[in-house]
Amino acid sequence: MSGQNFIVPARSWNDIEQIAQGWRSKFGLDEIPYTPIMEMMEKILDNRLNVFTLIPMDVAEMGPAEGYTDPDGEYIWLREDVYRGAWAGEPRDRFTAAHELSHWAMHTKIPLARAMPSQNIPAYRLSEPQANQFASELLMPARFFSPADTAQVVMERHGVGYKAATNRLEYLQRKGKL
Repeated sequence: MSGQNFIVPARSWNDIEQIAQGWRSKFGLDEIPYTPIMEMMEKILDNRLNVFTLIPMDVAEMGPAEGYTDPDGEYIWLREDVYRGAWAGEPRDRFTAAHELSHWAMHTKIPLARAMPSQNIPAYRLSEPQANQFASELLMPARFFSPADTAQVVMERHGVGYKAATNRLEYLQRKGKL
């Protein structure tokens, strides 16, 4: 996808959590807090299973877009600097890669309609919030959190940035999961 919101089938955040947990289980990550997102995407899903092609794209070609997922599920593009950063463990780039995998997992081969800013579409019907939630669940499963966790602890344990860590902590507190 492109950062542009699309109207997609409704999914609750609990449903998205279950989907992400299913992915983690399939990859043997139930007991492992750090998600090796690039290994999952490139070494397994692309190279071994050929379910999609992960393509690093030239920065000039992608412009400000950091990633793009083909709506038919054939490929995922990551801007070259994001691709390299994700492999190097850069937190924001790892989240971007997980976000694009989220689009592939939930938003390919389905009808899409552009959401206009003037429309009042709930977040659970929009592609971008759904993908952010899936990426958060995939990279930072609730089972590894405790009430004593700080943003710094979450950042180090899960390889995410400050904003992702604080958003996740706030979400889990709001939902009574901490």
